[in-house]
Amino acid sequence: MTIRTNTLSRAAVLLTAVVVFFLLLASAVGAQNKVIPTAQHRIVGGETLWSIAGEVTPQGGDVRVMVSEIRRLNQLRGAVIYPGDVLIVPAAG
Repeated sequence: MTIRTNTLSRAAVLLTAVVVFFLLLASAVGAQNKVIPTAQHRIVGGETLWSIAGEVTPQGGDVRVMVSEIRRLNQLRGAVIYPGDVLIVPAAG
């Protein structure tokens, strides 16, 4: 191979790698931005994130995943909630 052919081969491999990287990045971002139906839930005394998540988790679903989703939707850093607060929760389906 000549130096020119070798350089062109490396450039083609690099370009392919960059394109694949951006395609994977775009698909990951698209997966995070899926729209889910939500509802509002007013917290009453004695409720916890776990109990609320248990009410809206689909049959066979993982309550832990729903707790994380509720925390993400409401930008909660922890699990502390108070009666009277309103949470956005995924709509029970």
